[in-house]
Amino acid sequence: MPVASEPFASVYEERNRLGVIVARSGRGGFEAYAADDHCLGLFLTPREAAAAITMTRPWVGRTELSQLANC
Repeated sequence: MPVASEPFASVYEERNRLGVIVARSGRGGFEAYAADDHCLGLFLTPREAAAAITMTRPWVGRTELSQLANC
């Protein structure tokens, strides 16, 4: 049985889309998806979903490692 859903919000940092929040009517929560379309989980509030998206930024770790390699 499909769960009813509708787009709720997109999360951006400057011009980079970090992810999308989808309202899940049937489950009573908000599902967070990262920019690479993997699910980060179901959250009670959109604020929690947005926080999960902003904490999942894979390029931050790669940028820091590349900066260390250039030193």
